[in-house]
Amino acid sequence: MLDGLWSFARRHQRKFVIGAGIVGGLYYSGKLLSQRLFEMQNASSKERSAKENIRRRFDQNQRDCMFTIMSLLPELSEQVLREVDVERLIAELRAINKPSPAAEERDERDDSATESTESVNGTPLQLHEATKRTKVEIWEDIKLQSFARTLIAVYAESLLTMLVHIQLNMIGRSSYLDSVVGKYTGDQVTLEGRYESRVAAADEQNFLMLSWWFLNRGWRRLMSQVRAATEQSISGLPLKERLSHRELSTLFSDIHIKLRENGLMQSVPGMLLPLGEECTADYLESNRLAASQVFTPAFVRLLDQMRDVIESADFTFVFNSCADRLTTQLLESLQESFPEPVPAPAPSRPLPPTVEGETAPNLDEVVREFEEFSTAPESRVAVVQLLPRIAREGHQILNGVPNQYLENVSASREIQALSAAVYTAEDVV
Repeated sequence: MLDGLWSFARRHQRKFVIGAGIVGGLYYSGKLLSQRLFEMQNASSKERSAKENIRRRFDQNQRDCMFTIMSLLPELSEQVLREVDVERLIAELRAINKPSPAAEERDERDDSATESTESVNGTPLQLHEATKRTKVEIWEDIKLQSFARTLIAVYAESLLTMLVHIQLNMIGRSSYLDSVVGKYTGDQVTLEGRYESRVAAADEQNFLMLSWWFLNRGWRRLMSQVRAATEQSISGLPLKERLSHRELSTLFSDIHIKLRENGLMQSVPGMLLPLGEECTADYLESNRLAASQVFTPAFVRLLDQMRDVIESADFTFVFNSCADRLTTQLLESLQESFPEPVPAPAPSRPLPPTVEGETAPNLDEVVREFEEFSTAPESRVAVVQLLPRIAREGHQILNGVPNQYLENVSASREIQALSAAVYTAEDVV
């Protein structure tokens, strides 16, 4: 029996060896494949976790941006409303239109005393001519200030939104890299030769304080440019001119174009950052800061990188998109000031029939009559009637609760894309 088995094994020795090799190879391959699958699943899980972590941090960062802007807007709004005080002009105009009882009694005495008085050329004196001129001047000032304040609010809110998003996303990325480095590699290990060191809390605070410059100095430069462009565009617009909504939109577009032609984008870096020795000295002195404590290597690196972002073509594109977006929302709100147009009346007489032997109707007259019937007239409102609503919308842009303008611009795809680009940029600390 044993001899038979031994003889069988010797005869099939090669087959047994090959079979054992195959079975062993399959077992080893299975173990290797299982290990590789486990490693891939583990790596995929870590990647998903890392992506979810950075997405969660990014979303929280955007919410922080929103709250920060809302906390800074009151300071900006107070200065804008004080410097461009449309309400004061309206109160001044009302004071002229409604004089006090003592002034009325004095005017009556003056009028009765001068009824028989004549000027040198024999015509009655016009005692209230100066007052009438003053009213016109005040109305012209209200017109310019109303348009200017609303556009200052549009551009200032756009710049403040972009400034805060850039700052907080740069700091947010730094904090994220700190957490990654501290968790996986220790505090002193560099990350791919790019991450040099942590940004100290003092550097973060000084970097975020740069928004003070725009809130107290930079917006005034913006105000002067917006006022100049507004005056160039609407100074010749009569107060009694009746505008359609389309013409009002064109008017705002003309002011935007004039601003960009006057070099607004070239002035933006100086509005957002204290550039130059004089501006830097003013910034440090106003905030009681020492240059040696503020301008550390980490702070200077952040400042330079922020300036690179502000001077980039992407920033220009996003800024123009934000201003256009807010202006579109403004015009949609002003649409309520334009009543629905009254439909044109039907033709006063029916078209004459064409009967054989009769003269055919005048074709030009038929076409003109049809156009008058089919084309709805545009609703028009006098400029002087639009001014209070325009001024009120400027107030709403800065102080609205809830601030729909701020929510609109912060949720725009352009702002989100800029924030993501800054948050994930490799050359940002």
